[in-house]
Amino acid sequence: MDKIILLFMLGTIAMLMYKEPKELFLYFFLPVLTMMPVYYQTKIVPGIPEIGFWSAALLPIAFVWLVNKHGEGYRFTPLDLLILLHLVLVFSGEWHNTTYKEAQKVFYNDLISRLLPFIMARAWFMDSDSRIKMFKIIIVSGAIVAAFQAIEFRFWFNVFDDILRKIWPHSVPWGGAMKRGGLKRAAGPFGHPICAGYFFTMFVPLAIWLWKNDYFELKKHGLWLFLLCVLGGITSISRAPIAGILMGFVIIWYGWAKNKAVATMFLASFLIVVSIMVVPKLIAYVNVTRATAETEDQRNAAYRTELLENYKEVIAEKPLFGWGRFGVPVVKGQDSVDNEYLVIVLASGYASLYAYLACIVWVLVRLALFAIFSDPSSQEGRLAWCLLAGLIAAAFTQTTVYAGTQTIQFFYILMGFSEALVQVKSFDDREQPALARTLGGDDYGYNFSRTL
Repeated sequence: MDKIILLFMLGTIAMLMYKEPKELFLYFFLPVLTMMPVYYQTKIVPGIPEIGFWSAALLPIAFVWLVNKHGEGYRFTPLDLLILLHLVLVFSGEWHNTTYKEAQKVFYNDLISRLLPFIMARAWFMDSDSRIKMFKIIIVSGAIVAAFQAIEFRFWFNVFDDILRKIWPHSVPWGGAMKRGGLKRAAGPFGHPICAGYFFTMFVPLAIWLWKNDYFELKKHGLWLFLLCVLGGITSISRAPIAGILMGFVIIWYGWAKNKAVATMFLASFLIVVSIMVVPKLIAYVNVTRATAETEDQRNAAYRTELLENYKEVIAEKPLFGWGRFGVPVVKGQDSVDNEYLVIVLASGYASLYAYLACIVWVLVRLALFAIFSDPSSQEGRLAWCLLAGLIAAAFTQTTVYAGTQTIQFFYILMGFSEALVQVKSFDDREQPALARTLGGDDYGYNFSRTL
């Protein structure tokens, strides 16, 4: 039954005979990536990497886009080289620790899961119509997932995983239910509850932007989609992603405020009061070991605190190339390294981590400058703050989670949106002068009919 993945590839190839790569990326690949678990894989022939539902849909689209369309819409940015540098450093670390064949497989998987979605999403962001469609499809797909996560949360049945798992001919990872407070932590198609929460952390701000800027036929549709996405984050019962969503709300509120001076004073006062009340309790809460922890939540907090201390010596042994993706030794039974940055330095060394951080900092700085100097009431100004909220929340969440499953692709897609927003000149046809909207034509690129 694992060969059903090939039906997605054959279907994509057949549809490419009638549809443009851009259309299939929007209407087929993005929903498949969102709703089909990426850890279900099959092998076509020995010697080549496995493919999943998402890669079966993406590879034919990418091939036609690159070969027939010559990468239509793509604009170079130095960030492309930074991401490629990070992937090369990961490849080098893997080669140093294993074999060239294994390193080649890791590089291929990283290339199609990180760099390819990043450049394709950025290329099609340049077209205003495709841009909004991408946003809508991601949010609608996420809302559908969130609705089923609510069912999983209540009835302990994961429609995205449980059915496939019963018919799959071999074992797959990420099995088993997780609970907290007697409730099931919903994972949906993301394999792990914290990955599910992480996805919604990134895209709840985009749902706010679509809702508040009336991009749906009825405003209440945008509201319901936003609420569903928030529900998706809540049903994961994952603290860091939920905190990330709240952090995103604060960033958007501040960014959209017309009077920044008043907003700054209010925010500073709020943070001071919260710090005085919460920080002492937080220090006391985490200042325990797993042995002295009184609750499961305290044990989890202590576990993450101990991770950094326990793995210091492991990192010091191989600081340049790391231990390889699958060669990191387990210290004191801590086989789950719940910190993406720690995972990178353990597997690939400090140079790889610095390159990864440079990618994030590049996007955040450019986007923050764009947001600060944009009109907060404009479409692009508001979008910049929403993307900034999603990225900052994502960077924060990665301190408490291994960024796995399809959150990898979506994080790079989000970075692609952010970099493209800084690159694009004319944002939305509704922002153009009335004369430009009336004349349309090739000069403005919106293909409206010429009207006197």
